[in-house]
Amino acid sequence: MERIAFYGKGGVGKSTVAASVSLALARQGRRVLHVGCDPKHDSTLSLVEAGPIRTVLDRLLASPAGGLRREDLIMPGKDGIDCVEAGGPQSGVGCGGRAISRMFELFDDLGLLDPQRYDAVVFDVLGDVVCGGFAAPLRRDVAPQVIIVASEEMAAGYAANNITRAVLHYRDNGVCLAGMVVNRRDNRADLEPVRRLAAAMNTRILAVIPRTPAIQAAELSRRSILDVGPRTQAAHRLQELARNLMGFERQGCQDPTPLELEEVRRVMLGGSAAAGQGSRGG
Repeated sequence: MERIAFYGKGGVGKSTVAASVSLALARQGRRVLHVGCDPKHDSTLSLVEAGPIRTVLDRLLASPAGGLRREDLIMPGKDGIDCVEAGGPQSGVGCGGRAISRMFELFDDLGLLDPQRYDAVVFDVLGDVVCGGFAAPLRRDVAPQVIIVASEEMAAGYAANNITRAVLHYRDNGVCLAGMVVNRRDNRADLEPVRRLAAAMNTRILAVIPRTPAIQAAELSRRSILDVGPRTQAAHRLQELARNLMGFERQGCQDPTPLELEEVRRVMLGGSAAAGQGSRGG
């Protein structure tokens, strides 16, 4: 069973990419579990067709005495995808990371990540702050390949660098940084800054997803770009990404080299990172 965790800055299109990969994998004949790990609980909007989104936190609040079953957590999605949303408290109240931690405790109790059940588990994780519960998918018994979703923008570069620190911290758990997906905000923007950043962090760019009006149309209609614009270049790139992730060879996976804060800007502007950067963050 392949475990794939998408991390990225809020608003960078991480959920669009993650949900599209899950749908592509299902249509390639894989048994898929898609897990939303964001308090906004919007990761499965394009995958769940019937009824409202039910989160793990909702289920826990409704059943304080416990006794939840696998069927209570899973929402049926398109093409046979099983969908789970962690959920979270209202803005400004409580800790979203705790809801994710509790969800993984339930996964353990119910054996939801049994490798005999699924071919792929896709985690969609908020990446602005990788701490506490948001690092739960990086545990030893999950050990995913991590894909950072970024754009050509500086803020996305800062978030990507923070995520490499988390990957390096959890590398002994078997966590592997597979690479970055660049979800373009502007098709005319220069991609050299983000390419330089990827090289400085000792990772690679797995795919570049072009911006297309079909993506916004898909989001507004709670559908996937694979359905709204199946012939677009974006859809083709996402399908290719899904195929490549299932064939990913971990043997060639190297530790990332996180940068200091000011080095991110320097590298993206065309300068070089300080010598010895690879020793930091471990």
